[in-house]
Amino acid sequence: MKTVIPTLFAGLFSGAVLAGEVTVAVASNFLPAMQEIGARFSRETGHTLRIVNGSTGTLFAQISKGAPYDVFLSADMARVTKLAEAGKLLEGAGKPYALGALVLYARDKGVLADDIPSSLLRDDLRHFAMADPATAPYGLAASQVLQSLDLGDLVAQKAVIGANIGQTFGFVKTGNAETGFVALSQVMAVGGEWLDIPPETYAPIVQGAGLLLHAKGNEAAREFYDYLSGDAARVVLVKAGYGVPE
Repeated sequence: MKTVIPTLFAGLFSGAVLAGEVTVAVASNFLPAMQEIGARFSRETGHTLRIVNGSTGTLFAQISKGAPYDVFLSADMARVTKLAEAGKLLEGAGKPYALGALVLYARDKGVLADDIPSSLLRDDLRHFAMADPATAPYGLAASQVLQSLDLGDLVAQKAVIGANIGQTFGFVKTGNAETGFVALSQVMAVGGEWLDIPPETYAPIVQGAGLLLHAKGNEAAREFYDYLSGDAARVVLVKAGYGVPE
């Protein structure tokens, strides 16, 4: 795994004992929202959450090999569906929990032009960042945007590839790339300039959740899985720049 950030949230009822612990594997783009949702969940229930963060592809591979995670929050539905087909979910085929959006982001003013092609075709633009399309759904979406705009050749010429969308955002934030394709939720958390990308240029980013076999008998895990669809979580999602499933 390229990036692993274990995070503990412990919440206690007044005088109560923690009822359980949940290990959640979280796609990189969703980490900030997950931290807020997790803190709320722990305060309300007394359960402890352990968050493991990485690219969707890397987390999927770990789960496929038996990693002891209870809930998987993917950046797509495809990997959750594959886990369901492989018999690695407790029930059903998982569910969508958030709808993501892709933007072209720049830390510094004056980098972005009026549209995506003009911004990427500037002679003085040395690098733009994107996540690996093979492992990161937001990277796949970026690849689809470039292909739809006939800009696919720019990948070999100017792209800096991140292992996940968190690393990709870091490339732009640190100035290693002047601009980059990142999640709207990331830029809303820090500010800066960005261009919205026409949704018709990439497939919808439907982020899926799965309750994994390791969670069998873990009521805290089931509570958290259900909590993701509740009003408290949806408030955080909207504030963080995600759409919410119907």
